[in-house]
Amino acid sequence: MFTDMGDAAVERHMVACVNESLSLYLMSNARFMCERLVAEFPSEANTFLLATCCYRSDQAHRAYHLLMGSQDVQSRWLLAQCCMSMNKYTEAEQALNPNNDGTDVPHGAAGFYLLGKICRLTNRHKVAQSYHKAALTLDPLLWSAYEELCMLGGEDDAAQLLSNEHALARNNVGMVPEHGTPLAQQNTNVGPPPSAAIHQQGGRGTEVTPLALTSTSVANQFPVGRQLHQNDYPMQTPSPGAFVTPSPSGYSHAAPPALPYRAAPPPRGVVASQVATRSTHPVPSPQTGVSNSQRWKFMDDTGKLRKVSGRLFSEPSATIRRGSRVAPAPLDSAQKVQAALQARQQRETQMALERRALTGATASTSGASQQSPDMGAAQGQKTPAGHAAVLQLLQTIGEAYSLLSKYHCQEATVAFHKLSPAQFNTGWVLCQLGRAYYEMVDYPAAANVFEFARQADRHRLEGLEVYSTVLWHMKREVEVSYLAQEAIAQDRRSPHAWAIMGNCFSLQKEHENALKFFQRALQLDPSFTYAYTLAGHEYFANEDFDKGLQCYRHAMRLDPRHYNAWYGVGQIYFRQEKYEMAEYHFRRSLLINQRSSVLRCYVGVALHKIGRAPDALEQLQVDSTSCLQLTSCL
Repeated sequence: MFTDMGDAAVERHMVACVNESLSLYLMSNARFMCERLVAEFPSEANTFLLATCCYRSDQAHRAYHLLMGSQDVQSRWLLAQCCMSMNKYTEAEQALNPNNDGTDVPHGAAGFYLLGKICRLTNRHKVAQSYHKAALTLDPLLWSAYEELCMLGGEDDAAQLLSNEHALARNNVGMVPEHGTPLAQQNTNVGPPPSAAIHQQGGRGTEVTPLALTSTSVANQFPVGRQLHQNDYPMQTPSPGAFVTPSPSGYSHAAPPALPYRAAPPPRGVVASQVATRSTHPVPSPQTGVSNSQRWKFMDDTGKLRKVSGRLFSEPSATIRRGSRVAPAPLDSAQKVQAALQARQQRETQMALERRALTGATASTSGASQQSPDMGAAQGQKTPAGHAAVLQLLQTIGEAYSLLSKYHCQEATVAFHKLSPAQFNTGWVLCQLGRAYYEMVDYPAAANVFEFARQADRHRLEGLEVYSTVLWHMKREVEVSYLAQEAIAQDRRSPHAWAIMGNCFSLQKEHENALKFFQRALQLDPSFTYAYTLAGHEYFANEDFDKGLQCYRHAMRLDPRHYNAWYGVGQIYFRQEKYEMAEYHFRRSLLINQRSSVLRCYVGVALHKIGRAPDALEQLQVDSTSCLQLTSCL
């Protein structure tokens, strides 16, 4: 068709047009142009580019079929991402690890991390730990692998891999002299540690799972549970149909800790009483960082100190207010035209430079260089000095997150306060801090911190499902209703938004509607552990114990250390008067969260029911104050 110029020049030009549309987020135009490109010049590299356009347009199913059978490293990586989006975990693992020995995993640390995530979702937790360890060995800055490893109970291994003596020794991993070197070169430095664990496990599908065990004895039961409900945030005697949130020993009676001085000011519209409960520290000015009442001192000609308002220094324009009104000398028409032409020429020159840089970066037709950098996006390069600085930051965050994963919540709050103000006042850190207070059953402090988290990142929904549970415990119907409506209005495709909506209806005792919203959250994210546990609570409230057990088991399959699920299963068996089964699940929950007075109390109650009074007294005497309040009606 193209006879006036060479085919190679035409192909390069069409590739540049596709990448320019991708960089400008014009996905429909990028797909159209790439379809023309593939029709005229069919090749694996161009097919990969079309699959990239489809995947970025949220058409993972189409990209999946385009990449089927491709053996290129980039194609296999994108195929694995498409399979993950479609919940085809077996095919995703085959794309990443075709030889099943870890020798041909694309993109090094990222590939091992994705393999670990697949193994966790398919209930192979020991293999998942091995893959995440391999990922952190290759790249200690891969925070997602650290989170996954902590979730699987490998906090100590994760901390060791993130320590200075291990991580700084590998500070050259992934660092390149030039921007754009493929990350696949990372896995040439370190061998595949998970391979031995895979063969020890007997390959895929041979690891013993909770669902594969029999249900004929207590020792063979591995059920699951959710974040537990409580009638109110003060310690109360639980009713037979109410969930009680386990609290760490000694925390439930402590006074709510004051908010850190770094916390941002409360949002607009908050009443004075609410502000008083959130912070007792003076709030700095958002513009100058100092109090408005601060004054500056200077010495005049007579040698005396005089005070001057800080406004003279905090707002430089105020010192030249009169001069700022002076307009430049008027230009004649010729000068105006000349100035406009110069400004236009400068803009056109800048745009031409940007286009030249964009098209130059995409001239190659190799699969690794098909994606041009986004216009306006920050460009960077890994260096040893930068690696050391980022590693130090992640070590501080990792220490706090590891403590929180162990449910050492008081220590975790102290560790989070070691962060700088810039890092502390972010949505992720504040949500983790709010979760720590929530686990300590300090609901007022948790609600306070979550409010500051919403102000720091108003459109963040991840983590707010815990905030809705905090409001559920505090019986704040208006606040949780407003939070649910705002979350749905922001993003109807977020599973966290529908979980918040479910908690809202659960607080209104509309359990059927709450279940519909939790099921909607699971449709959007089948790996959403917390939604399974919330649904299990609603089934428990409706006395549909079979479906409740099913939800709890799903939750524990996804997260074996989700202690709330074990507790929930124990509650169901306790209600059914299967006290040996209940004692086993309460004890398994207590092994995960050893600082929970509520869990220890329920272990003691179950022991008493099966006739083991001395063992029950031993459990209850550990935290007699909390346990007496709970056992008075059991």
